[in-house]
Amino acid sequence: MQLFKLECKRLFSGKINKLVLILFLLSGVFAIYQGAQGYKSIRIDQYKSQVVFEKERAHVTSQDSLPAAGSLAYYASAPTQWQLSPWAALFVGESQSSMVAMKVRATALQSQIFNREIVNPSQQRAGGLDLGFVLVYLLPLVIGIMTVTLISDEQHAGRWRLLNALPTSAFRQVCKQIALRFIVIWLLVVTLLISAALLLSLPFDVLFWTVLIATSVYMLFWFAIAAFIMSFDKSSVFNSLAYLSSWVLFAMLIPGAVQLFLSNQYQTQAPLQISLKQRIELNDGWDKDKQATLDTFLKHEPRWQNTAPLGEAFDWKWYYAQQHMSDIAVQDQWLDYLQNSYARHGQLQTLSTLSPALFFQLKLNQLANTSSENQTQYLQEIADYHTKIRHFFYDYLFFNKSITKEDVDNFVLFEAQKHTGEKRGTQGFWQLFFSMLVVLVITSLAIFRLKQLRPV
Repeated sequence: MQLFKLECKRLFSGKINKLVLILFLLSGVFAIYQGAQGYKSIRIDQYKSQVVFEKERAHVTSQDSLPAAGSLAYYASAPTQWQLSPWAALFVGESQSSMVAMKVRATALQSQIFNREIVNPSQQRAGGLDLGFVLVYLLPLVIGIMTVTLISDEQHAGRWRLLNALPTSAFRQVCKQIALRFIVIWLLVVTLLISAALLLSLPFDVLFWTVLIATSVYMLFWFAIAAFIMSFDKSSVFNSLAYLSSWVLFAMLIPGAVQLFLSNQYQTQAPLQISLKQRIELNDGWDKDKQATLDTFLKHEPRWQNTAPLGEAFDWKWYYAQQHMSDIAVQDQWLDYLQNSYARHGQLQTLSTLSPALFFQLKLNQLANTSSENQTQYLQEIADYHTKIRHFFYDYLFFNKSITKEDVDNFVLFEAQKHTGEKRGTQGFWQLFFSMLVVLVITSLAIFRLKQLRPV
């Protein structure tokens, strides 16, 4: 017990250890605050979209006479929203740089998705920080600073021979010192997670414990790396450089190489090409035979083929037929883009096994519904909802029906879908099993080598 108290006193007496722990705690608090502000901004944007839509609908129904169906379809912007988990405040993923509350009209879909400024530069945060960044990148540095020079410091201070002369072996003392550091850092992580849950009203459900367990496994990996490096019985400088090199490899080089590989393998200019081709098709449609355009449209949408032929005057049904035909022109590219996005994310999941940092970050984003896969699912939901909006107005446009106030009140609304992903869950299980196996192997090697250490 005396040795334990002495070790606790030594741990917190060092200025570097105290400074590192304080900086880690402050970084976590600031990350929680900044992430909460970003999530609050997202929720406000989504709420505003809903409120504006309801006010516009109330304004339309308050009029004595309703506008024509074509005019109403042109101005009716229906809100959608990316169904983020409240944990998105801590693990922002793709949510801070993508659309989260896009409005959809009955006009061409692709021009609405891609012909817009996704991020406002004047409101873009410089150096965005979230709790995921703190846990993925800063936490390993804290572990390394407090752990990797433990044995070499004992040797430099002349205490290593004394530890080996004690009734309990030096190996057991080192294990106790490592365990103490693990407990201290783990308690700080728990404090941050509980504080975030209380401040953001996050439930202490399965998701909370999943995050905590995943973080604990991630900590075990870096402690195992530190112990393995210490087992080579080198100097403090060598141990520090070796650990830092490991951090650079797993947290920067491998994730960077994976992203570079995926960027080269999957086409990244697809949105620009889709947008450009759709816009050209839409503009050229004004110079084409309008009845021929409508006839081609009705072949794709036979449900409304009994509509009357076009006259000489402008007709809204040709306008929306041409809008949809411009989407048809890029339909194959759009489907390929969605398929490639899912394939890219699936390959990213597989390759993330090479880097615990990348794997851990992806899992956190998935838990918060902020991954690139969730963003692609949101785009697909927008496309499905756009079809419902088009079909809602087509009944009035092609059959020359008048819209009533009841019809406006019954306008189809967006409903976010829940994606469980059974296949993804199985894949995640095997990746987690492999990660645990890697941690176990490194830990076993470190224990075996540490037991062989003898005083010089």
